[in-house]
Amino acid sequence: MTQSTIRTKPFLESLKWGWFDFEDYLFEKRYGLDLGGVVPVKDLMDDTSLPIAHASTYHAVWCRNLRELFREARRTGHRFDNFVDIGSGKGKACFYAHTRQPFRNIVGVEFSSTLIDVSSRNQRRFGADNISFVNADATGFSLPSGNNIVFMFNPFDDVILERFVRHNLDHFRQHRSVIAYANDVQRMTLVRFGFETIYRNQERKISLYRLP
Repeated sequence: MTQSTIRTKPFLESLKWGWFDFEDYLFEKRYGLDLGGVVPVKDLMDDTSLPIAHASTYHAVWCRNLRELFREARRTGHRFDNFVDIGSGKGKACFYAHTRQPFRNIVGVEFSSTLIDVSSRNQRRFGADNISFVNADATGFSLPSGNNIVFMFNPFDDVILERFVRHNLDHFRQHRSVIAYANDVQRMTLVRFGFETIYRNQERKISLYRLP
């Protein structure tokens, strides 16, 4: 690799990321939503008794990554009834899902009441009847019946992911649901439960998993 190639690659990467950010900006402004910003874990909580030790800082997923995951999920050949965002934050993935596929139900699950308040305000602006937000701990949330796209943007560590998957193992055995995972740093937890990788973009760290 030449020195000019080394210099060019970071420039092209920054240009690409800038385009992704601009697409997200346009999506947010089109619908008048509050989706952006970075919120550290300590600012997500209005009750210090909530389990903050395993949570991740809030920031919204790129529309571009969601679009790629939806495309690859369709290539499985299965029809998906519901979209469920575990750690839904301000609701971006749920609103974007509504614009991309005719899901029967779209559910955002978020344990921070602070973010639930924001997503609820966004929902009133967006106005879709099939989107709902639930203030709940993922470890005790039961996935709805049917084939689901279960989306996660690295909302928590492997401890919570393991508890969530264990709680819903029967669902994944009975249905053809897939886990769409962005910033998939805890993906080996899924592998340990027997999930197979049906798609992964190594560069962008996004992937799809299901039980065989």
